[in-house]
Amino acid sequence: MNDPLVRTSTTNSGADLIGQAVNFVSVSMKNWALMKEMVARDLKGGVAGHGFGVLWIFIQPLVVVSTYMLIFGVVIGSKIAVTSTFPGDYISYIMAGLVPWLVMANALSRAPTIFMANANLVKQVVFPVEILLVANVIACFLVFAPCLVLMLAYKLAFGGGLSPAVLLLPVIVGMHMIFCLGLMMLLSVITPFIRDIKEFVTIYAAVSMYFTPAIYLPDWVPVAIRPILYLNPFSYVVWVYQDVIFFGRIEHGFAWAVFAAMSAAAFLGGLAVFRRVKPFLGNVI
Repeated sequence: MNDPLVRTSTTNSGADLIGQAVNFVSVSMKNWALMKEMVARDLKGGVAGHGFGVLWIFIQPLVVVSTYMLIFGVVIGSKIAVTSTFPGDYISYIMAGLVPWLVMANALSRAPTIFMANANLVKQVVFPVEILLVANVIACFLVFAPCLVLMLAYKLAFGGGLSPAVLLLPVIVGMHMIFCLGLMMLLSVITPFIRDIKEFVTIYAAVSMYFTPAIYLPDWVPVAIRPILYLNPFSYVVWVYQDVIFFGRIEHGFAWAVFAAMSAAAFLGGLAVFRRVKPFLGNVI
């Protein structure tokens, strides 16, 4: 027999979580002007007084992407034979997976220290700490925006062109931002209590790329260890970007479903933990 008390509790929990999500969005929108200031401070803070100023923020990721293009695309890619069904060159394939992964890695590296690096703001009762999270996500994607433009321009000019599937790119970027925001909420509120998490995240971000299909095709991986690709949640991020930018079609339908589910779960799960831990942050940072 179904217990009506259990059903009521579950319904209330779901409604409460949705209410928290609506409130989170509402707080972010109400403080949009302040959030823009936080984004600008984030982008300019590390390059204050530099001759090239804010350009350094975009130069570094462009150099990193260009280096991967040279090493994996030109040097290694020239030795790799691709089939006639491969809709572009190896450089296009690498960029379609590498750029979203670099965004993901940047978000992971930022997450653990978001609140600890802004302790003076977090300890102010009236300050809406939610905007620190959203501002970091926006800054993270802005830093790699030139790389995204470079990726699209290269695919259009040298990689066989772009298909109408690229119109789905805003949908993917939106899901990607929600996914990053959820992970940031979770990691940023747990790390002040368990400081070792920062080191685990750093190590994971350094090695995880090699376990995603960003610089090689899944078919190249030995069958015995291929399941690792499917156990890595960030493989699904790479696959959906490759679908719309490189393959020009829904090549990995399962990845779209998994990515959508991961984004929703990360956001709602991160929000639930964030709401519970938020009142105690000021006491531990």
